[in-house]
Parts: sequence; structure tokens; C-alpha cells
Amino acid sequence: MTRLIWAEITRLLSRRLTGIAMIVILLGVAGYQLVVNDALSPPSSEERAAAESSYQQAHRDWAAGREQYEKECRDSGAPQDDCVIPEPTLAEFTGDSTPFKEAASTALKLSIVFVALVTFTIAASFIGAEYSSGSIINWLTFVPRRSHVFWSKLLAVAWFAAILGTLVATLVVGAALMLAQLHGSPVEAVPELAGIAVRGILPVVVLAVLGFCVGLLTRHTAGALGILLAALVVCFVRIGALSQQTWAQRITPLTPEGNIAALIDRGYTYAVPVEKVTRDGVAVELVESTVSLTHGLAYWSIILTLVIMFSLLIFRHRDVV
Repeated sequence: MTRLIWAEITRLLSRRLTGIAMIVILLGVAGYQLVVNDALSPPSSEERAAAESSYQQAHRDWAAGREQYEKECRDSGAPQDDCVIPEPTLAEFTGDSTPFKEAASTALKLSIVFVALVTFTIAASFIGAEYSSGSIINWLTFVPRRSHVFWSKLLAVAWFAAILGTLVATLVVGAALMLAQLHGSPVEAVPELAGIAVRGILPVVVLAVLGFCVGLLTRHTAGALGILLAALVVCFVRIGALSQQTWAQRITPLTPEGNIAALIDRGYTYAVPVEKVTRDGVAVELVESTVSLTHGLAYWSIILTLVIMFSLLIFRHRDVV
């Protein structure tokens, strides 16, 4: 069984699509580091000069019109505190660079999601291409025991996803640390970032396993990618166009994206719009709820168990031609 797993790993790594995907991941991660670099960079001399000019103009406007505005405000019967216009400060116009924790965590989370989607494609193509080309027939002739073939392929995909997720997370955190040191940005929350990186390996492995199983069931890479695209469309519609629909937000604990976020963030907080009757009419209040890490782990454990068992059952009893 061990030799069979290593044979599958070798085949996976030698595929052209795997190499192309690795280059795409590297370019994507490296490209986003430019965004992190801009976020951590302090304002340039030109930006500081522009901010100083804007501040001076705002301060002149404040000094010229403050008394008149405050008088008109008091005459209208508004409370005294509501009529005080605070003096503008230079800090309001210059701004500061993004904190290291915020920039690094955003880059890390986006990289995890990106790598997870790519590994889904790699895993789906790994098995889908074998069905499309007919090479799965020769492989089953060489190894007649289908359960061994199934588990060796699945474990190879999971191993590849775990290693890739680990390497990308390490690269992103390391690059963020180097950029923070370059720009003199205070480094903080490193243990928290390390926790996100470790938990981020789980979604990568989950999507890889799902991609393999969906590719096996559809027998084609395009079929698996179609299902992934449909799931992404449903996700964007739910959190976008249906964001103000109560029922669409209440089902968050049952959605894949909500439980993926719970794995990455060690719990995912979402808001449910609830209508309440007040003196002024009907008001919409956002009630926060949380999908816990435990819920996310249990959710994906059940989903993966069912999907893997169903895929194994189909693979053992269905013709491969």
C-alpha cells in the first residue's frame, strides 16, 4: 500500500497541470505581497505634503465658519454638545500604515482560500483526466483491488494538499515579516497568525478531498469545476444580493463557506437582519451569531465521511469505461 501511495504521489507531481498550478499559486501569492507592501509602507513625502495642504485648508475653513455654524445650530434648538465642531487635526489627513496584524492576516486568509480552490482543481483533474483518457483502466489492470487504488489516490491528494498549504502559509507569513522589518512596522500577534496558518491547512485538504471525490463521481474535470463554480455563485448571491434576507443568513451554519471561515478564524461571526417594531416604525436590527470551530470541524467531518464513502462505493461497483 505504501509503494502504491508513493506511485500516486509521483504521478500527481509529474502532471503538467500540477506544475502550472504551482506557478499560478506562486505568482498569485507573490503578487499579493505587493498589496501587503503598500499597506505596511508609511506615507511618502508627496502624500505627506498633500495631506498637510488639505489639513491647512480644512483648518482655515473651520476657523472661518465655526462660530456662525455653532450659532445657527444653537438657534435651531439643538443640544449644545451637538453644535460643537471639533478642530481638525493633521492625523486625520495623513493616516497611518496598516497594522502588521491586519495586513498579514488578510494576506494569509486570502492565500488559504486561493490555494484551496486551486487544489480542488488539481485533485479533480487528477482523477478526471484518468477517466477521460482511459488510463484508469490500465491502472486497475495493474492493481485489481479497487479499494487500494481509491485510498492510495485519495491519500496522495490529501498529502499533496497538506504540504502545499503548509508551504504557502509559511511563505506568506515569512514575506509579511520581512516587509514589516523593511518598513519598520511593529510586529505583533505572531502566535495568532501561526494559529491561522495551521488551521488554514484544513480547508486546503478539505477542498482537495472534495475535488477528488467530485471528479471521480462526474468522471470529468469540467464537471467538477462546473459544480465548484455553481457553489461559488450560490455563495456570492447569499452573502451579496441576499445579505438582507433573514432566512439566507440564518442558514450560515449549514453552508460550506461559513464552516470554512470557522476553521480559518477559529469561529466565524455573522449578522442576521431581524425586523423589530419601534415607535418610528419597523427597524432592522443586526443580531450577531457565531459558527464555532467545533461546529466547523464536526460539519466537515460528517460531509467528508459521507462523500468519501459514497465515492468509494461508486468506484468499487461502477464500470470505469
